Amino acid sequence: MVNESDDVAARLVAALRLRQPRVQVAIAGFLVVFMVVCVIATITRLSLLPLLPLLSFAGASAAAWRARTAADDRHAVAWTTVVAGGVALGFWLLGMINRVW
Repeated sequence: MVNESDDVAARLVAALRLRQPRVQVAIAGFLVVFMVVCVIATITRLSLLPLLPLLSFAGASAAAWRARTAADDRHAVAWTTVVAGGVALGFWLLGMINRVW
């Protein structure tokens, strides 16, 4: 059973190229852009509400760092899933703020 899940993780890492440095730099770059957009939205809307997703994006950044330094494929897939969840939560928060404000 454990070998099958390791095989699936290895296939996902290979297919998504999670071990490539360019992918990790691209993920970090996009997260920085998302954070800058939140800060700019705070300035343009004169409200602190657009800063709410910063915590989610910061958590995704920390998970991206852990994914980059993951020891094996299973951990790389797990941390990348956390990154995706943090980004999705951040975008959901941005959407809710846009709807409220």
